[in-house]
Amino acid sequence: MKLKIQSIKNYFKSKKDRGLEPIFFEKIGDKNTSRDEMLENLIKALKKNGWTYKDK
Repeated sequence: MKLKIQSIKNYFKSKKDRGLEPIFFEKIGDKNTSRDEMLENLIKALKKNGWTYKDK
């Protein structure tokens, strides 16, 4: 099996060429973002796209 590494730009272009759309693709942080901030951003992004979250 041959693996092919693509840039994100090429990934979205190939999906669009095949008639597919990503459900969501949002940046939740970068190398300077703390883990807690990334978790909060991830939860917000998932809720925005219809997911449910049960807090423990």
